[in-house]
Amino acid sequence: METEFDPQETEHIDLDLDDYLSEIKLAADKFELWFQPVYEIVSGTVLHNEVLVRWRDNEGRLRSPRELFEVLQNTHLMGQLDRIVVEKSIEILAQNSKVSLSINLSAEILEDSDFLSQLQKWLEHYRVNPKLLMFELDEAIFIHTSIKSLELMKAFKQMGCGVVLDSFTGNHFSLHQWQSLPIDTIKLDRNLIADPQSSEQKQLAKAIAHISPIFHKRCIATGIDNKQILKFAYDIGVQGVQGFLLGRPDDKPKTFVSVGVLIVRIITFLILLYIIKSLAGIDLFPNRHAWEVIADFFQSLFEGTKQ
Repeated sequence: METEFDPQETEHIDLDLDDYLSEIKLAADKFELWFQPVYEIVSGTVLHNEVLVRWRDNEGRLRSPRELFEVLQNTHLMGQLDRIVVEKSIEILAQNSKVSLSINLSAEILEDSDFLSQLQKWLEHYRVNPKLLMFELDEAIFIHTSIKSLELMKAFKQMGCGVVLDSFTGNHFSLHQWQSLPIDTIKLDRNLIADPQSSEQKQLAKAIAHISPIFHKRCIATGIDNKQILKFAYDIGVQGVQGFLLGRPDDKPKTFVSVGVLIVRIITFLILLYIIKSLAGIDLFPNRHAWEVIADFFQSLFEGTKQ
């Protein structure tokens, strides 16, 4: 799930996409892929990059994805866009095996009877390890198309690809159903993370984060746009985080090569704090809560991993 797009960035653009609909079917080169990283919350390691779609007009201006999707949702082009994004993503994986990508799929892909065979052909043609590729389905799509969604999820797993259930609320599954879902990762619904207002929301988010690893599923919190939300995500025990605070969408994916650098920085930071506090008895942050210091450190780690 992508963090909210800022409409002010493109409000000066007068969109008239109807003139382009016939062209979209053929012009895959009009679309470009951007990426937003998902981080392991404790170490700052890049778990994978979520693939985001961007489109530039003939003058090279970046168009709002929200407005683009609003138009496409009223056509039969979302499935074609899915195919464009998947093939472009596999091409990127063929060029960089240190990257892992996660792709959001629309409901139309469930009606594409040839998609799985085409996916297998792409993987073989580009010689890409399917373990580097994950597919995301929104919980709302799953609920309305559960039989077809389950079949598609199982097919992805058999190929060796990962499966992510997006916008997970925990309201539609029994524990047995949740445990048996053929998925590797769940992404918490943003409403459970973004400044929870009720104790019920907090407890539900905490319960999902706690149960997920018991069911061998990774739990990711999205929409981490400020330090308070990052602290809440850390407190409830999610394994992964994603959001503008940690990394904005970029036209290049972040890789795993920075893990060693991260570890060195963590160890150095902890040793420095220990020496100063133990030997000098100096409190470096007398007017700040300890978590604020930790959150700033996390953010510096995430920003420092850009490749």
